[in-house]
Amino acid sequence: MDQRPAALGGPAASKGADGFRLITGHLADIDALIREHQLERHVYELDLTGFTVIKDALRPDAIAVLERALLALAEEDDGAPADPLGRSHEDRTQEVMLLLTRAGRPFEELILHPVVLPLITYLLGQSCTISSVTGYIKGPGPAALGVHSDTAYVPDPLPPYAQVANVNYCLTDYTAAGGCLTVVPGSHRYCHRPRDGQGVREAVPVEVPAGAAIVFHGNTWHGALPRISPGLRLTLSTLYSRMYMRPQERYDEIIGEDVLARNPPRFRALIGKDVPAGWRSNSDAERIAGLRKANAPAYYRTRSEHA
Repeated sequence: MDQRPAALGGPAASKGADGFRLITGHLADIDALIREHQLERHVYELDLTGFTVIKDALRPDAIAVLERALLALAEEDDGAPADPLGRSHEDRTQEVMLLLTRAGRPFEELILHPVVLPLITYLLGQSCTISSVTGYIKGPGPAALGVHSDTAYVPDPLPPYAQVANVNYCLTDYTAAGGCLTVVPGSHRYCHRPRDGQGVREAVPVEVPAGAAIVFHGNTWHGALPRISPGLRLTLSTLYSRMYMRPQERYDEIIGEDVLARNPPRFRALIGKDVPAGWRSNSDAERIAGLRKANAPAYYRTRSEHA
């Protein structure tokens, strides 16, 4: 028998008499996802420290596929292949953008990761969208990434709840000598960006093996160490945001119906196809008004009254 309280998936109905979804229904959905994948510890770490690590998020065969795709596109952008010893990327980090459309199916599956996406949903809600899918190739050299927050264009003080959330998939081992990510544990609670060198002393390296995923709150202060060992550090970043944040990459305009057809409905929502705003004509406004009406029970009550 289910002994959980109604607010967390117990026997109470998830809809009111008027047919509109109750807030407790949404809580029950999140609770079920977290419990299904045994992510309670990761939720605790996200709340306490602002980040968590999922080891073995990627299998070795998936790492190989993603690495090949990233290096091929990096060569296309750079005009030359990346040197395994890192000489092609000395003192620089190459950014490879728009991977969701440029690299195909493996990256479509990545943003739907069955263990990572529930944590993103916990942070940003079921209506969250993908903002960007980016690859980073970092070579040896003294350059470091300064401590910063990913919550861009939002004035301080930042809301305590996440506006964006990031996932770093490590395609190579993350070590201090290899220039790994650093974080300031608990800094998501400060609700402001680092100022005047704040966080530099408190930043700690996140050393994890290849295949790990590092999930962090958008307010969390983080950076990266310089790489002092030869070779390349390969990273994939999937940045998610709340529905009302403008995405960095406009996948809603780029991705075609063929890609939508081969993916589950959540993919369509993630790329922003169902965001109920942004009309460009009267007919488009009518379409979006219809979308609002159709999805009204999923919105908060006062928004639904205006759908």
